[in-house]
Amino acid sequence: MSSEFNIILGPPGTGKTTKLLSLVEEHLEKGAPPDRIGYFAFTRAAANEAMSRAMARFRLTDKDLPYFKTLHSLAYGQIGITRQQMMTQDHYAEVAKWLKIGGFVPSSEQDQGPFLDFGYGDKFLELITMSRITCKPLREVYNYSTVPLKTDWARVDYVNRGIRHFKDTVGLYDYTDLLEQFVKRNLAPKLEVVFIDEAQDLSALQWMMVEQIAARAKTVYIAGDDDQAIYRWAGADVEHFIGLEGNVEVLGQSYRIPINHHKVSQKVVSRIPKRRDKIFLPREGEGGIFWHRHSEEVSLDNGEWLLMSRTRKGAQQLEEEVRQRGMLYNFNGSRSIDGEVLQAVRLWEALRSGERLRAADVRTIYKFMLLNTQVAYGYKAMNNVKEEQFFGIEDLMMHHGLLHTLSWEEGLGRIPEKDRRYLKACFAKGQRLDASPRITISTIHAAKGREAENVMLTTDSNLQTSMWRKTMTADDDEVRVFYVGLTRAKTNLHLIHPMRTRGFSVPH
Repeated sequence: MSSEFNIILGPPGTGKTTKLLSLVEEHLEKGAPPDRIGYFAFTRAAANEAMSRAMARFRLTDKDLPYFKTLHSLAYGQIGITRQQMMTQDHYAEVAKWLKIGGFVPSSEQDQGPFLDFGYGDKFLELITMSRITCKPLREVYNYSTVPLKTDWARVDYVNRGIRHFKDTVGLYDYTDLLEQFVKRNLAPKLEVVFIDEAQDLSALQWMMVEQIAARAKTVYIAGDDDQAIYRWAGADVEHFIGLEGNVEVLGQSYRIPINHHKVSQKVVSRIPKRRDKIFLPREGEGGIFWHRHSEEVSLDNGEWLLMSRTRKGAQQLEEEVRQRGMLYNFNGSRSIDGEVLQAVRLWEALRSGERLRAADVRTIYKFMLLNTQVAYGYKAMNNVKEEQFFGIEDLMMHHGLLHTLSWEEGLGRIPEKDRRYLKACFAKGQRLDASPRITISTIHAAKGREAENVMLTTDSNLQTSMWRKTMTADDDEVRVFYVGLTRAKTNLHLIHPMRTRGFSVPH
């Protein structure tokens, strides 16, 4: 049984995951079996990264590390249910129809908190989930929220009881049920060493899981950074993390943040009255900080870039601007233009220049041509030819329905107009469409854990739009969000003055 926690505080860029894996290695060398080491992360992405790095470093397989996972995944495995017993979108639609309310988008184990992207019709579910993960009465959460439900407490209670009745009757679980059942039945495995990563983001319900897991372990490490706790609005209990007692180690060297960025970000984070003090050093190099009236003033022509906004709407505005500039980028994990569209354009222009293409390549082109009877016949005929067969433009016009040799702009008529304008801008810019995007666009929340040589950050604030902003700690939470944004750059930080009256104050 663990007597106390080993608390590891990892400020931005200090190599927290590397530190934790070095501790994993130490315990392996001391004889701890890999299957008795638990590494539990807040997000699936963090858990997978830790597992991948451990497998590569220690020459292990995923079967050797059964407890490298999220807390949701641990609870799912310990309870012993099947995927068929989990609530699906169809089940939520059935409940909504039965209760005669707007449709649900079900809560899921996402990479950015327990529930995001709820529409108006899902506020019932958001309130109910918040109540459960914070371990607070639903009435208290309802009274404290600011969302205009256009309904009274009786309606919220009715929906809550209806959802519970449906799940109990059919025998189904949602993701919060997994955590609740784990705690209720005390299903913690017996482990020798336990690591809890990104602990500042855990909810009260998850902390109850951690306490049960720790009670059955010999050694426990709790790692995180309360200054980067940006999910309180989604139920995170950062106060619990701040109040933990145990052996504290602060990772004292950032390998990301240059001197000037460190000075500014420390001035910002010092506005939070209740936090764990952390003294850590910046890396060598001054680092540039540049202010601009508008994001259009920032040249993105060279180098690696991370563009961030406080809100999704702001990130979408940045996306539209980058599209107008004719540059490739990644947004929400996807490339700026569908890969098949790019391939069709390249293949069509190659065909027009005299190259011969395989049947599969011709089919790709035909998918983006306006279909008439002749082209449709030719597309269908392509399914009957040998894959290794090659075709030139004359072959296709004579035997396979091709009607023209127009440029891609006119010839590939099924490419959406928005993408057509974007591709034209890319070609005008001289952009290589097969290149890897140098630019990533993101909200600050989605960029947590990322870094880039160059960062552009808009400073418009969003303090009043959350459902939970009527809290005494709302200003602290906004400081934490912008602290995360200010600590992503390795070299140059470009700050954009707010476009509206209200903006976050960053010291010059």
